[in-house]
Amino acid sequence: MCAIRGGVVSLAQLFLFTAYSKLEFATVATLAFSGPFFVTALSVPLLGAKVGFWRWSAVVMGFSGVVMIMQPGASIFSLSSILPVLAALCYATSSTIVKIFSADRLSGVIQFRSQIFAVLFSLLLWLGFGEIVPIASAYDLGLFTGLGLLGGFGVLGLVVAYRMSQPSLLAPFEYFGIPFSLLLGWLFFAEAPLDRLFPGVLAIVAGGLVIIWRQGRAKSHKGF
Repeated sequence: MCAIRGGVVSLAQLFLFTAYSKLEFATVATLAFSGPFFVTALSVPLLGAKVGFWRWSAVVMGFSGVVMIMQPGASIFSLSSILPVLAALCYATSSTIVKIFSADRLSGVIQFRSQIFAVLFSLLLWLGFGEIVPIASAYDLGLFTGLGLLGGFGVLGLVVAYRMSQPSLLAPFEYFGIPFSLLLGWLFFAEAPLDRLFPGVLAIVAGGLVIIWRQGRAKSHKGF
């Protein structure tokens, strides 16, 4: 399982970093937030979870928002917009797999082993498709180091959280990153793709809120 998780994480990073180089920061981040809908859907076949009418409706609503942002058939549509959605699918698979591990497995051990496999898969991808990019300065080295540390601790936090609770309950809270992505994109890259994001982003957030609402009622209202 750690090998599978490491493989999908390496693919997710490949898709996501490629998308950031081709699309606006906030657009990529918002499309990547389709992950919670994938988590809800994947929890049925992988975990045997019961997802009722309302949460399936929320999944459909969320993916409708994704389609509105991608705008297939429009002049601004790009195949690159599929990349963050693929990244979201891979990350959702990784998050759902975490719940399969037995409770006595240490989260740190799971994360360490998964990262080892992720590095190995990334190395294979680099040997097949990559190129050597020199680190030009100590500043760049610091950025790469900080990226690795922050990413590692962030994923470890997700591992712990997903093992302690239901994935479909935790996943929608990731949507708090949407306004932060808009702010960061505006501050650092002078990007404000509001015309493209709205109203699709509203459908994504609404779908996430419906999942939170229904999950909270699931303990007392089974089968809806």
